[in-house]
Amino acid sequence: MGVLKTFRYAALLTCLAATAAKPEPDLLLRVASCVGRLSAQIEHHWLMSNQPTKGIETQRAHMLDILDALVTAEVATRALANRIDAKLAHASLLTQAAFSNDTRRATWAEKRAKQELALCSLMLPQPAAESPVAGDTDQVSAIEPVNQETWRASQ
Repeated sequence: MGVLKTFRYAALLTCLAATAAKPEPDLLLRVASCVGRLSAQIEHHWLMSNQPTKGIETQRAHMLDILDALVTAEVATRALANRIDAKLAHASLLTQAAFSNDTRRATWAEKRAKQELALCSLMLPQPAAESPVAGDTDQVSAIEPVNQETWRASQ
């Protein structure tokens, strides 16, 4: 992960942690819901084996980091239940979209699933236009060699 991306996530998590000792219930449930939906999307992509999952897995990992920062012992059960409910709901939408004989219903389910994932994507910091896209291994950040040299010097 690039240095700028790391700083962005650290800033986001710091803001989330500094706003209140207890997380907002709506934020917690929304993040838990997104983790569940992204998990269902990954499993659907595995089922339909011709669809890549790298980007979705990355989004899910970032959402899990945020969820871990928000969950306390008092709300852990509720967050997990919400995550499971959202996963089942999203899996149902994806099943209808892929296997329904009713084209109108299938189109609606696909559109609804995409809308929910788009809302989840909006919760994550977006990469800057000039930075390489996550998962793009052809482009190497100019900062990476400097970080490696700094690390070697510290050893």
